[in-house]
Amino acid sequence: MSGSKVFTVFGSTGNQGGSIIKNILAHPTLSKEYKLRGVTRNPESDRAKALTAQGVEMVAGDMENSDSVSKVIEGSYAVFGVTNYWEVPSKERELNQGKRIADACKAHGVKQLIWSNLPHVGNLSGGKYPHVHHFDGKAEIGEYIASLHIPHVNVVPGMFMQNLKSGISKSRDGETYNFAMPLAKEVKYPWFNPVKDTGNFVAGALLHPEIFEKAATGATVSISQAAGFWSGTEVCEVFEKVTGKKVNFVQLEHETYIGFMSTRELGQELLENMLLVSDYGYFGPTVEKSIESVQESIKDFYPEGKKPQSLEEFIADNKAAFWGL
Repeated sequence: MSGSKVFTVFGSTGNQGGSIIKNILAHPTLSKEYKLRGVTRNPESDRAKALTAQGVEMVAGDMENSDSVSKVIEGSYAVFGVTNYWEVPSKERELNQGKRIADACKAHGVKQLIWSNLPHVGNLSGGKYPHVHHFDGKAEIGEYIASLHIPHVNVVPGMFMQNLKSGISKSRDGETYNFAMPLAKEVKYPWFNPVKDTGNFVAGALLHPEIFEKAATGATVSISQAAGFWSGTEVCEVFEKVTGKKVNFVQLEHETYIGFMSTRELGQELLENMLLVSDYGYFGPTVEKSIESVQESIKDFYPEGKKPQSLEEFIADNKAAFWGL
């Protein structure tokens, strides 16, 4: 890499951060413009060493420590920020991590902050769904970033296709499969493969540097990341087409769905997360607007002439690893 602009990527060995690094390294223009710095807790891990071998500057960073976060961001032109609520589930902890990133970006004059955001379900639903902490925390960090007037863009991932591994399971007969969800079969979900396509959308944002400055005027750009919308029925049809295996859609009662989770609190949070899809299309403020925002994001930021990985392509690529087919 010959770039002079340091692009610091949090979560560099994870799904989203790893996708960004892979994409920038391969990009004919951005690889010459940006020098990549990957943040990880352990630069000696196998994944970190693999990135080092590709020319990425791998540095140790502790998101629980303000000095550590500031040190890894110092000298950065661009930063990708992401937090993992599920590592130690705590909205307060996640908020503090995100604010440390924002404060360091502000202090060091970062010119391009890309924040991995999510919709604020509590606000979007008018308080109807107040328990989706792993969404609301990220949204509140996004609000904090905006309050600091940092030049930034939000990238908002849809539902991870990887979650289909647990969503589609083999029936008792050993031959057919079930796709069980707490919503009606007609409800459409915004499916997204973060491993392949986070980097494509982020590259699209970097190729339009003017959008980062909109944050200074209060008009932050948000990129809705998804390949498209597929209903429960359509997921089953795609699975059958690709694998040749019959899959039945099963609509779970809400209490049954909650009962499958390790705690009732977790079940309620995930149920409300699903209801976000049926009531507001996930991205909001309506189902129609959600679909429109995805279409516009693909048109404006995805590589011209290409499309994000479809559900059919994802299942074809992963049917052996996920379902042994």
